Amino acid sequence: MAAAAAARHCRCWADLRPELVALVLRRLPSLADRVRLGAVCRAWRRIAGEEPLPPPLPWLTLLDGTFLSISDGGEIHRMRVPEDASLHGSVGNWLFLRRLGGKLALMNAFSKCVVELPLKPNNSYYEDSMFFKIVPLSTLDLSSDFLFLVLIVTSTWQCVISIGQRPSSAIALKIPDYIFDIVFCEGKLYALSFEKLFAFEIVSSYGGGKSPSVSSMKHVANAVKNPGIVCFSTADKTYMSLYRSYLAESNGKLLQIRRLLRTSSALPEDLENNGLQAKDFITISFEVFELDLTTNSHDKWRRLNTLGDQALFVGTYSKFLPASECGAQENCIYFMCDYDREHWTTDPLRDCGVFNMSNGTITPLLPDTTVVRPQGCKGLPTWFFPTKTM
Repeated sequence: MAAAAAARHCRCWADLRPELVALVLRRLPSLADRVRLGAVCRAWRRIAGEEPLPPPLPWLTLLDGTFLSISDGGEIHRMRVPEDASLHGSVGNWLFLRRLGGKLALMNAFSKCVVELPLKPNNSYYEDSMFFKIVPLSTLDLSSDFLFLVLIVTSTWQCVISIGQRPSSAIALKIPDYIFDIVFCEGKLYALSFEKLFAFEIVSSYGGGKSPSVSSMKHVANAVKNPGIVCFSTADKTYMSLYRSYLAESNGKLLQIRRLLRTSSALPEDLENNGLQAKDFITISFEVFELDLTTNSHDKWRRLNTLGDQALFVGTYSKFLPASECGAQENCIYFMCDYDREHWTTDPLRDCGVFNMSNGTITPLLPDTTVVRPQGCKGLPTWFFPTKTM
């Protein structure tokens, strides 16, 4: 009798006061936990969609549609990616895909809505490409027109920038230099080559029915000096090192990040016969530089010794987040292996970690017990930075 009376007075989860649900939601830094909260009932999902939240700690996307939650110690989440697609990055809640036939598209990771981009896959630089990166040039509202740019690098190291306005059309520009990275900052597009930093502006064509136009590329600064491949010796052992460069924007400032890679073991005496591959390198440190365009010299980079209360997630899509709000370690750089395309599928967690800017130490990104199966499809690993819980 008492149990029956208690059951009559038991209220469902949907009856919980919205402000209490919002309070719980704000205390969940993990994207996985926020997704679970929104899946409890329709009322909670509505609150999760409306509540302004600090950014969650991002997921690491793998190539078979698997997402690793680094805040949950490597918990694996499945999100369906079309079987005919390979993953090449993400923008907000949207995954950037290359589909069968070379077509490029965006897919919402939660709603599964797929939107094709107005690019021409029959061009040779789409067919013979090994790297793609999309950069939104306006608000990513796929229900209306929006501007975007795609950086394409072919297997012959030719670089092409395609600038489009969905859903109408796109234009393609060949770049004379090999571009490492590209980013949109303070209304300008910046492209980094081995020796130079270029800038140019995008001009929208809303209402005119024409493709967007661009200003000519302008050399605004030299890149941070790159010594190339360097051999060095410690005791009786010889190693080789090289830098990998990235661009990122933070509070309206442009930054260049240099990742120092070193051979994981001493070089063999018959190096010329064995050759050296990407799988032979590991990350040992990072350097961060801020661009200062107020000086007259082309050497306009100032080295930063600290990131303050921010955390940097570096990769094909690099991003700064407030560490205290997303649950990350402040003044640290989170990285994954985005450079070893040939061997990445066999060991997805190789050369992943967290670099501490204060003391120069590197700690594992995920526990040693984390097991990830070999990946079966093509693409690149990337960070996934959702803009909403659902």
